[in-house]
Amino acid sequence: MATTVSQTSVSLLRLTGCEEPVLVIDAATGQAEHLVAAASRSRFEPAEAVGSGYPGLLGPAPHAYVDAMVRFVLPLLQQHWQIGSLRPKRARGNFSLVTTPPEALSVEQRIPHVDAADPLQFAAVHYLCGAEHGGTGFFRHRASGFETLDPARVGIFNKARDEEAVPSSGYLTQDSAEFEMIGCCEAKMDRLVIYRSCLFHSGLIRAVPEHAADPARGRLTGNLFLQCEVAR
Repeated sequence: MATTVSQTSVSLLRLTGCEEPVLVIDAATGQAEHLVAAASRSRFEPAEAVGSGYPGLLGPAPHAYVDAMVRFVLPLLQQHWQIGSLRPKRARGNFSLVTTPPEALSVEQRIPHVDAADPLQFAAVHYLCGAEHGGTGFFRHRASGFETLDPARVGIFNKARDEEAVPSSGYLTQDSAEFEMIGCCEAKMDRLVIYRSCLFHSGLIRAVPEHAADPARGRLTGNLFLQCEVAR
């Protein structure tokens, strides 16, 4: 993943009432067109086939792309999260396409989620599509007051959710009775957004396009999940 440093812009997204950092990097790679082409050659399969709750298709991303993402992201984590010197423990990456119609979503897919209740796992979403496909929203669970989950909070959150109404059908794109949107990042070609996997978030999918399964025309993203450990 070659990066044109002179054009890359790094900014911090401010979340309402929350100190959790979210980084937004524009012109992140300078390689967006090549990555869309690579995704078009990738073999996608339903996310549920590999045990993922993602509402669509997943495809393998080139190892060189994933490795370059890790090298690019790691110094930013150490700079902005200030949790000591980090080293990568495990990384996985893929291409993703949202294809599930709103009426076909599971209950879990209709609400914000966390990828892992692990404060040392980070997620990076690399938009390989335009703003018309919707970005990413970040949320606070109203009943618990939680913006993030850790192992100590999981039981409290699950108990609170059990007492709440089943969410209505469709993708969540704004505040709801159960969740408050505290920030959002719009999609933009070659924009990278980085956040901790334990932060509540959701894709802001306002419409699933007609050609949703086509990497050149659908909501294509590159996704990295990076589990770290503090270097001793």
